[in-house]
Amino acid sequence: MNHLSNLNVDPMKFAKSISDENNKTIKEFFKDKINGSFLIKIKSEVFNKMALDLFNYYPFQFDNKKILTGTDETPEYDICRIIVGVHRHHSIFFSEQEIRENQRNAAYQEQLVNEVIEKIRLRHFGSVFFRRKQLLLGDEFLYFPVPYELFVMCMRSICLISENVSSFFIEYGDILKNALSSLTLMENNFLSNAYPLCRGMIEQYLRVLILKKHPKNYKDYERFCNFEIEQSCCSQKYPDEFIELFDKRILSSSKSKVDYLHYGWLDNIESYDTKSTNRYSIYGIMDYLMAEADDEQYSILNHIKSLYKMCHGYTHGSAVHVRYPLLQYFEISIMLYHVITTVFNDIYQTLNIDFVPEDKMLIENLERDFSILYGQYKKRSTENFDLYYGIHHK
Repeated sequence: MNHLSNLNVDPMKFAKSISDENNKTIKEFFKDKINGSFLIKIKSEVFNKMALDLFNYYPFQFDNKKILTGTDETPEYDICRIIVGVHRHHSIFFSEQEIRENQRNAAYQEQLVNEVIEKIRLRHFGSVFFRRKQLLLGDEFLYFPVPYELFVMCMRSICLISENVSSFFIEYGDILKNALSSLTLMENNFLSNAYPLCRGMIEQYLRVLILKKHPKNYKDYERFCNFEIEQSCCSQKYPDEFIELFDKRILSSSKSKVDYLHYGWLDNIESYDTKSTNRYSIYGIMDYLMAEADDEQYSILNHIKSLYKMCHGYTHGSAVHVRYPLLQYFEISIMLYHVITTVFNDIYQTLNIDFVPEDKMLIENLERDFSILYGQYKKRSTENFDLYYGIHHK
């Protein structure tokens, strides 16, 4: 027997009252991040447009185990976080009037709904792994399109390399671990702490770039990696074989065994002819790669170089407190974008396979969203940052 009928309750009215109460709670929860009525409108349109397809991405069924363990997933909450992230991405450096005009614009509403659905379709590699609550409250940058898609790209890359074997996949694995660690710190607004990881990621990335140009030298690189393991983790002494090589080093004016331990393998690359003091350093690799790059590659490497230098302050603790977290969001996203997109493409090339449709779409969407982010980054100024934080953090 239907207990609702015994209570003379109209099921439709009862469902509507629950929905109204949920929407009221959602508005209150996100009130400092987005207009509540606009959020509910977009959420409703997302639900209407996806309809039963939502069941492919969220577990709607009752699961007592998940309820007991506190791991139950709530579709509305996750979808609202995606809506907020995509909307704020499009609203950076906009005035209050411009944001209101966008919210009333039917074309923008449709665009927002479509982009939110894009992210939902990626959630098995994305927000399904995200925290329900930030450790440090602030912008949920990981729900902004570029970091979200970069996270997905990292997870897709890990799936690809875990199923295949290649010498460079070990190096790619280290790059991806640093990238995911950086994104996890971004998720919790520990942005300053992400820079040392980005620095390590860039160093590994540049090593891979030069080794891809000279794959025959990979064994030399591995040999020096083994020297480093033995010296730092085992005997604490430099191996005899390493000392013999150090004594024959090309740049004899460099007296640092540590520098040679990290970069001595470069001596066996004939075209690596730099005799500057940077020879046994990441800057030597940068100079070499930039000298052989075309205009587009040069521009990217030059930008990576400037951001890499910026990481130094965070790595050594001189730059910790930052007035504008949005600037760090830009810088970290740009570093990750240049590295991870290259790695993702190279994994596919190494495997000699065609992009699956989902990954092809991921690349296209990321390029679109990064173009917007980079345009905003070029407009960065004290006035614009003050505008952003004045509007969104009243």
